[in-house]
Amino acid sequence: MRIGILGGSFDPIHSGHISLANRAKQLLNLDEVWILPSSLTPLKDRKLTNDEDRKNMILMSIASYPHLKLCTLEMERKGVSYTIDTIKQLKQMYPEHDFYWMIGNDQLKQFDLWKEPEQICELVHVICFNRDHEIVSTSYNIQTLHMDDVLVSSSEIRNGYKLDYLCDGVLDYIYEHRLYVENFVAQRVKLKRFAHSVSVAHLCEEFARNNGFDVQKAYYTGLFHDIAKSMTKEEMEPIMDSLCPENKKYAVAVWHGFVGSVIVQRDFKIHDAQIINAIYHHVLGTSDDPYAMMVFCADKLDPLRDYDTSYGISLCNEDITKGFKHELEENKKYLRGNKNGNQ
Repeated sequence: MRIGILGGSFDPIHSGHISLANRAKQLLNLDEVWILPSSLTPLKDRKLTNDEDRKNMILMSIASYPHLKLCTLEMERKGVSYTIDTIKQLKQMYPEHDFYWMIGNDQLKQFDLWKEPEQICELVHVICFNRDHEIVSTSYNIQTLHMDDVLVSSSEIRNGYKLDYLCDGVLDYIYEHRLYVENFVAQRVKLKRFAHSVSVAHLCEEFARNNGFDVQKAYYTGLFHDIAKSMTKEEMEPIMDSLCPENKKYAVAVWHGFVGSVIVQRDFKIHDAQIINAIYHHVLGTSDDPYAMMVFCADKLDPLRDYDTSYGISLCNEDITKGFKHELEENKKYLRGNKNGNQ
């Protein structure tokens, strides 16, 4: 059989990888393409998401493609993965197969840094897919084929962008297992705000656990509650005009709650009605839905704040409705005092 090998970290796998594998099968007349996730690679120093999660996301992504297979050889071998060692093991295990090792321009540029590059080219067909029209010269026996540019990278997805490029079910898996999600927020807000968001997420979890609500839903409510906080008035205004123009009467500092309820749906594909409602109302405390109450209180009672929040936290853990009423009254007192002070 003619087998294509598509290696990489696949952290996470996305539709661009699938398109490349399918196009390679067509261009090279392959019988199958094996997706080969790495464990550790000598030319990368970033810690990868754990093997089990990456394997599960790959299996979900290739489920409807019978010619795509998962090969876990490098994961099982552990340690640093050198291509030459993998090739030798594949040739030993499957001497009847003809292997086509696929790389991109970025890998071709540093191919001379690979371990035993000449022997690699002797043992397998090395195919470079040129996706950016850049001509990279090489002295090695490597065939170059053109392929349309892939408009997404795994790093973009890890940063919370282009989530539409994930295959069916993978984004749900990411949210279920909390992969990359804190980084989604870290990319959108300042460092101090990010620390606050994570702290509020964990406090929402605590409130949910002690009041008998969904801990995961509470966590995401807290994590994304300030997702629009770093947006400018000019960025938020079109969303306010479309969503709730009547709320433009409030100070711009309040708008991020309303706008954030749109951002979590539009950019992060979160469509849970209670999470959206909670983020929308979290600044003013204008909803008595339990998740809205939790994030309103957690926002005010964040342990990272410069005052003692222990009493309010204890009250919310005992009964979120009592805690919410208490924090609403405390917030009204604060706003009255602040107004008087400004006068």
